[in-house]
Amino acid sequence: MNDIKVWLNTLNWGNVPDWFGAIGTISAVFVAIYLPYKATRPKGKAKLSSMYYTPQVELMGFDVSFYNTGATAINVRSLSIGIVGNSKMLLLSMEFLGGVIQPGEGYSTGKSAVGIYEALVNIYGSDNKIKIYPKVTDSIGNIYKGKKIKLDLKSFREDLNFQYQHYGLNPEAVEAEDKELFNTKKID
Repeated sequence: MNDIKVWLNTLNWGNVPDWFGAIGTISAVFVAIYLPYKATRPKGKAKLSSMYYTPQVELMGFDVSFYNTGATAINVRSLSIGIVGNSKMLLLSMEFLGGVIQPGEGYSTGKSAVGIYEALVNIYGSDNKIKIYPKVTDSIGNIYKGKKIKLDLKSFREDLNFQYQHYGLNPEAVEAEDKELFNTKKID
């Protein structure tokens, strides 16, 4: 232990201005490398919202929106709804395959509440409480997530009485409404 003390005392540690110069040089190198990386890194904002039909205030579906908030274009691969605590997701659109969203642009797509409910009940049963969130994946593997929404599947079914009465068990009618209301579109 004494040998280490003697060795440390024999080193020339320099003076305070030398230390400030060394710290400044290391900081400058860090800034020169990090800032260009940060400026070109893709940034986006994903949002999940519920769509209601009035005058009856009936839940019609869920909409996933994605806005490019960065300075570089993003090649989006898919828009989906993720399920907290599960690796499964409800894929809404892959229409972007090969498509690019420029800075400042946004797109949205969605699915009818009946379609979302049926998919979730097939996974969890009809008496569970779950959380869902928007999930957008780009072509280089970045995943953009938004705020979570809590769903009680039992009360969710009660919110869908209008749709089940209106469409009955006609999946073609539900699919036609999905195409009309929830097709992938650019947000202005």
